[in-house]
Amino acid sequence: MGENVWDFRKRLTLLLASAVIIAVVFFIFKVLFYYVWPFLLAFCFAVLLQKPIVGLAKLLREKKTLAASIVVTMVTLIILSVLLYVGYMAFRELKDFIANFDENINSLDGQFKLVCCRIDGWIKLKEGCSYAFFEKCKGIIIDGDGQQMFFTIMRKHSVPVITWCVMAVAGLVVCFIGTIYAAAGIEKYRSWRENTIFKDEVGAVHVGLRNLINVYFRVQLIIMSINIVVCSTAFLMIGNPYAILLGVLTGIIDALPIFGTGTVLIPWAVGSLLFGHVKNAVILVVLYIVTYFVREIMESKCMGDRMGIAPFTMLAVIYIGILVYGVVGFILGPISYCIIKALVLYLKSILEHDKL
Repeated sequence: MGENVWDFRKRLTLLLASAVIIAVVFFIFKVLFYYVWPFLLAFCFAVLLQKPIVGLAKLLREKKTLAASIVVTMVTLIILSVLLYVGYMAFRELKDFIANFDENINSLDGQFKLVCCRIDGWIKLKEGCSYAFFEKCKGIIIDGDGQQMFFTIMRKHSVPVITWCVMAVAGLVVCFIGTIYAAAGIEKYRSWRENTIFKDEVGAVHVGLRNLINVYFRVQLIIMSINIVVCSTAFLMIGNPYAILLGVLTGIIDALPIFGTGTVLIPWAVGSLLFGHVKNAVILVVLYIVTYFVREIMESKCMGDRMGIAPFTMLAVIYIGILVYGVVGFILGPISYCIIKALVLYLKSILEHDKL
């Protein structure tokens, strides 16, 4: 290219157009995502299930709607079975915890008293000072405004949470039906993508999102599943009665950006060491090392450079996504970035070839 390919006018055009693209993408996901997420999710599932649906449709004499209904129903039943089993195990452990709440609290209080005595010895305080300080703080919280604040928060947020749960269930039902229709009509989408006047723009976004789904989200789901199994097994080894529930929660926390399994396992290991449970502390530290290397190896082996996004950039994208979109930002952030990047690069290529 010549020296004048990127003159001031083109640079300014690219800068202003990029700002417009960023604003439009953020606006669409911020405002419209709440209304269209079941359909977006349905389309993603339809794309992922295309191979088995096409294979079954050939056996059913090209009845693709029937094939899509069978495949989507079977996959949904499998997912529901796994979720129901995990939910049942978690519910049973939660029920046991509630049934033995007083016993658990008394045991925890005794263990905490022992730790306080050790802290008194380490910092040269009179025995019982640390525990007395803790009891005073607890009394201020319980006897003061702590309980009133708790019930106020519960009253304020209970109705929105229930409403959100009902809307989520309704959205999942729509997603189930939408997946069947989208899978049956996926060829129409491909035909539209190839013939629309915006085929270049749609194609650029399609390639970026396909790469994101097939590489990033797929690998993250595999890592989360492996770490849930590993954590639950380790918690069973240390004799924790709530192993399944804690394993699932630890795996989910590990999937969240920034946190990782160390958020749970390192404080737990330190607490076990303070309580004198050296074996449990060693198992938890080893578990942290294993889950850390599972993530590192899986991300380097399965993702590598195929994403085209540096780790630092991905961290920034997820962090900004959470600030802009809330909790779902760790999903919407990378999606927004891929769309913005695809459109900006497409615009850049147009400007380079003087097609604008």
